[in-house]
Amino acid sequence: MATTEQIIALYVRAEERLRALIQSLEDGSITQRRKNELLRQVEAIIAELTGRAGTEMAQLVSVSYHAGAAEAVSSMIRAGLAAEKINTTLRPLIHQRAAQAIMDEAFYSILEASDNMSADAKRRIEEAVRRANERSLLTGTSRREATHQAVAELNQQGITGIVTRNGARIPADKYMAGVVHYHQRKAHVTGAENMAVQNGIDLVYVNAVGITCEYCAKYQGRVYSISGRDPRFPKLEVRPPYHAHCIHSLTPWIEEYTQPDEVQRMIEQSNRPFVDNRTEANIRRYNELQREKSRKNATRKQWIRYKAVLPDDTPDLRTFASMKARNTQTYQELQEAYRRINSKIRGGNDVNGEVS
Repeated sequence: MATTEQIIALYVRAEERLRALIQSLEDGSITQRRKNELLRQVEAIIAELTGRAGTEMAQLVSVSYHAGAAEAVSSMIRAGLAAEKINTTLRPLIHQRAAQAIMDEAFYSILEASDNMSADAKRRIEEAVRRANERSLLTGTSRREATHQAVAELNQQGITGIVTRNGARIPADKYMAGVVHYHQRKAHVTGAENMAVQNGIDLVYVNAVGITCEYCAKYQGRVYSISGRDPRFPKLEVRPPYHAHCIHSLTPWIEEYTQPDEVQRMIEQSNRPFVDNRTEANIRRYNELQREKSRKNATRKQWIRYKAVLPDDTPDLRTFASMKARNTQTYQELQEAYRRINSKIRGGNDVNGEVS
């Protein structure tokens, strides 16, 4: 069975293969024939990635949808419904259509990322050849050194997965991690909601998580009416997941098995203003976790830069992160080598004055 981690690993590995392909330009003379062969290899890597990611994503969506439906059934039983009175059959027309719609949405993102990855890798190959030729001809730099410098300049960022509206390029593995998590959670939530509807249950509860973001805080910890026909509760118009890495879900809420004082409390809780009501302690903790994620992301970006400039000397990411955290002698020497070589690359050798 496919897992979230396995699908994300496909993109990490594909990015490594593409960047290694670009790096291989340093190994020999750059002929038109060789350049065309590298471009064909890019297409082959992307085609393999798209096929595997699509297949595994379909499996993950299906499993997550069924898990959400099963969790809804378990929630009904815990609430007090007799198991024999619950319709657990996954009606093909309703459930298959719902799961397929989520898969179609996810596959569109897969195709979009594939197109961007292919275009970025091909652009780097073309640009590396151009820069190496110009640098070698106009500055007298050896062809091998000119190629090394061009590749190092171009390979210091992750392969693009998506280009945002403001022009920012998001690395493929980071973008697809969000896509996979989001659609897995969406399948789980949709399965749970449809199972509730199938059993005539209109009220659902969105779980409350103490350490969460400002947006999720507005919607969590409430009971909603799916149809909007129960005026005591807000209509379920904004469903989890609320963003890419959201962990919120929903479960059936059965009033007849709930104590009257709890029903009243939930009515009041559900109709509170839709504003961020987190405690100061929870906000601080959430910000701490975000800073930790940023540090890890910064380390990966640094590793990519070092791998581009020092491909033979830079270890794998896990070893690099460990060296950096302990500030070992090896890490300090690697830092110094990177500064020295990168300074040479950026020292005005680019004929166009570009700094990459």
